[in-house]
Amino acid sequence: MSADQRIAELLDRWLASVELHTKYLELDAEQYARVQDWPKHQRPTKWVVELARARLLELKRHLDERQAKGDASFAESLELMAFLTTLLGSEHIDRFIPLATGKAPAAGPPAEPRKTTGDTTTKQKLAVRPRPAAASTQGSRAKAAPAAAKSAPARPKSSDKAIALVISDAVRFLSWGREWPQLASSISRLADRPAEPEVLAILRAHRADIEARARRPPD
Repeated sequence: MSADQRIAELLDRWLASVELHTKYLELDAEQYARVQDWPKHQRPTKWVVELARARLLELKRHLDERQAKGDASFAESLELMAFLTTLLGSEHIDRFIPLATGKAPAAGPPAEPRKTTGDTTTKQKLAVRPRPAAASTQGSRAKAAPAAAKSAPARPKSSDKAIALVISDAVRFLSWGREWPQLASSISRLADRPAEPEVLAILRAHRADIEARARRPPD
């Protein structure tokens, strides 16, 4: 199939879709949602549908004129632009006119009822589970606090020299193309550098300065 035929068929599908959307403008939101299995989108307004229809008819007229002159390059250019727009230029957006087919969505299986035991669901049982007494809870927290304090030793403060070394290494690695998640492990393997957790803490604290220096062109 030639590019002329492919583009002509594509424009015909789009025109058929826009004609359906013109009819759907009379439906309320609930009726519109049931027409077919739509992708996530903002419902197109009347002026958007009319604008799309006018531009499609104009493009179809241009295509017919070029075909009559034997110019196949026009359709090929349209096809190439459509491909490049999808590949390079488009970002995910909700405001578009989805392809309307006129086919209602297939009915799905009925929702499975929630399993119950007697007259009380599992969620309800959890809701009425008795809570421990306040005094007992406070006692448990008091006992847990000293244990937590012992198990979490204070992190030593990094020296100015260590901070300067890590920042310099990070700037150099980023300028070489290294990815940010790889910096901590790469730097910690160098001689006279802090352990990886300390390197990671320095990187997090000075990330903005590191990235700014890495982007700065060399003098």
